[in-house]
Amino acid sequence: MKKSVKIRLVCLIVAAVMLGGAATVAAVMGSPYETLKKALLDAMTFRNTAEETLWTVTVNGVTAEVIKRHTIQGDNSSIRYDFDNDGNADGYHYQSDNLSINPLSFAIDGKMEYNTGWYSAYIYSRNSYYSGISDFAVFRPEDRHSAQLRFYELLLDALVGDLKNNITMTSSNGIRYIQGTLTESQVPELAKAGIDLAIEQSGNYYNDSRDISFDGNEYIFEYIYIDRGVKTVLRWKQNVRPMTTEEMEAWDDGIYHQFDEGYWGVRYIGGEMYIGVSEQELINEYKAPATRADYMSSDNPLDLPMQSLVINYVHGEAEVDMDGNLLYIEANGTVTVTNIFGDVSVVEVKATARFSDIGTSNPACPIPGAEQLLTSDYVKERFGSRDMNVYFKLKEDGSIDADSVTTMYPGELVAMDNPYSRYDPYPKPVPMPAEYVIESYVIESVEAIDGVEIGVDADAD
Repeated sequence: MKKSVKIRLVCLIVAAVMLGGAATVAAVMGSPYETLKKALLDAMTFRNTAEETLWTVTVNGVTAEVIKRHTIQGDNSSIRYDFDNDGNADGYHYQSDNLSINPLSFAIDGKMEYNTGWYSAYIYSRNSYYSGISDFAVFRPEDRHSAQLRFYELLLDALVGDLKNNITMTSSNGIRYIQGTLTESQVPELAKAGIDLAIEQSGNYYNDSRDISFDGNEYIFEYIYIDRGVKTVLRWKQNVRPMTTEEMEAWDDGIYHQFDEGYWGVRYIGGEMYIGVSEQELINEYKAPATRADYMSSDNPLDLPMQSLVINYVHGEAEVDMDGNLLYIEANGTVTVTNIFGDVSVVEVKATARFSDIGTSNPACPIPGAEQLLTSDYVKERFGSRDMNVYFKLKEDGSIDADSVTTMYPGELVAMDNPYSRYDPYPKPVPMPAEYVIESYVIESVEAIDGVEIGVDADAD
């Protein structure tokens, strides 16, 4: 699990507890519960609205992640603007029934370039792809009275805790305000069960692969899986041959197909492409306790599986207008996380969402002429397919440059010898010497590690 995924997991735990707590509080107070619950579920199916969301996470006082977005939802289109940690605009993504567009970034001379002047678009031949790109409105309007949302409604009803004395509800200038705070002892039992599940699942943590040796013909590599503190290593070998120039060109054009019985897939070795000419053969398998070195290198303690998670407090606020529309919702709180190596971290989370222009927003495509030009009929006639990815540039007036439309990845157009490629967005690794072999120890079975405490840092003194 990558860092951003683990951070979002902690965020969701805090947000879920706050949401359940707020719903429970409203239930105690009678009619406000139905008002808040309806506003929350309606907001999850909003279409014509603008929403601003902000997630901020700090770990031991250090900012770990900031996610800021501004999304405008329409009937059949939406656009999401992204921002960096300093609040600066950092690209956008537009989506409609038949088209999605976003600015394109790629590497030039080995460095990522974000203002390339190129755009990526995907053309759809049917009108069934649009589902919106909101962080909050994750359901379609037609799902509002579905069995799925009814289930979530009943789940909110089930989140009951002793929150009666921790809640205030006021009304001013046509806005109803609900807020409350709960501590660890007040967390509902259902939420506690969800936390336990999240901790357990965090142990099923990691999988990866690595090159072991390559002599130009025989390729040896390993797959690594870590589950609940135990790593499983599978070592494989396969015979390969270099991909020919003709095969590479066909691959680049998306028309390479190989049905020969001697074809066993494509391999990337040392940044180059090879064709497998034999089946993969398992030559070794062993299990061993996982150590810090087996997990991705990072200073963030949340990159390691959790041993425990304790909610210190959660505070929630919500604003609902007299028409029942959710205008603002916030969850903030702190949790104490202990990973499997005993490291203790205090995580502070704040998540907010603000809604405006409810019922009126309907974004247009940000690039004049793009929707009119990039149709299924156009790409079918020019490139041979009704559903496909194309790239283009803009004219000086900001409209689409029809002459620039291409199916060839722009990174290859401007930097053919660049170590980044269409298929491998990471730098080429240093070529592996033929004699380079990683020595491994073999443990025949899990029983062979009995007596070794899983999760103990074997690298520690």
